Amino acid sequence: MGIAQEFYDLSLAIEVGRSRAWYIPGPSKSPVRLGDWVGSVEEGGAVNFMTWELNPHAHGSHTETLGHVCAGYFPVHQVPIPFVLKALLISVTPTRRESLGACMAWEDVRQAIERAGGLEGHQALVVRTLPNAPSKREVNYSNGDAPYFDAAVGRELAALGIDHWVVDLPSVDREEDGGALACHRAFWGLDAKATTPGPEARSHATITELVYVPQGAQDGTWSLSLQVSPLANDAAPSRPVLHR
Repeated sequence: MGIAQEFYDLSLAIEVGRSRAWYIPGPSKSPVRLGDWVGSVEEGGAVNFMTWELNPHAHGSHTETLGHVCAGYFPVHQVPIPFVLKALLISVTPTRRESLGACMAWEDVRQAIERAGGLEGHQALVVRTLPNAPSKREVNYSNGDAPYFDAAVGRELAALGIDHWVVDLPSVDREEDGGALACHRAFWGLDAKATTPGPEARSHATITELVYVPQGAQDGTWSLSLQVSPLANDAAPSRPVLHR
C-alpha cells in the first residue's frame, strides 16, 4: 500500500493583463511578425510564437537576490539553491499598529515558529499571513499598504541560518518606505543604504514573494522545491512547491 503524499504549488501565475503590485499594468504578449509570417494560429500562422513583456517583481511569484538592492551582477539563476530544502511553514496574523501599518514584529514571527515546531535544521521559512481566503490569489496590492515585516525579522532569520524566505506578500518591506528596504537588507546582511555588498553579505540567500499558501497545508516541517526560471536577472519567475 503506497504512502500518501501531499503537494502544494504555491506559485501565482503570470497572466496577460493581471497586475499584482507596484503600480504597473499587467503583462502583455503579441505574436512575432516577420514580413508576411505571423506567430499566431488564430491569424493563420502555423504556430503560436509570442513575445511577452512582463516584470518579475510585479506580475507573479518570483525569487530574488541581493541584486535587487545592490549595484553589480547578482543574477538569481546563479544562486546554488538545493533541489530540496527543509522548510518550516508558519501562519502569522498581521496587526495594524498606528503609523506603522500592518507590521509584523520579530516576536510575532518567533511565536509562530515555536508553535510550528522550531527552526532547528531548517534552511527555508514559508510565511502564510492570515486571513488567507483563496481570493488572495487575485489581489492587486498596488496602493494597498500590504502587511510587511520589521527589519528585525530579516536579521533574526539570517542569524538562525534561514537562507530562503518565502512570503505571500508583494514584499517583505512596506510598500512605501522611502527606498529603505530595511528588511530585505537585514536578511541579506547589507548595511543600510549600501549599494555594494560587504563581507557579511549573503549572496546565496533568496527572498520569494507573491505566493499563495493553500489552507490545506498545515503549519510545520515540509520539503520545499524552489524552482526558479533561469533568467539572468536579480529576480525571476518561480514555482515553489511544498511536499511531504
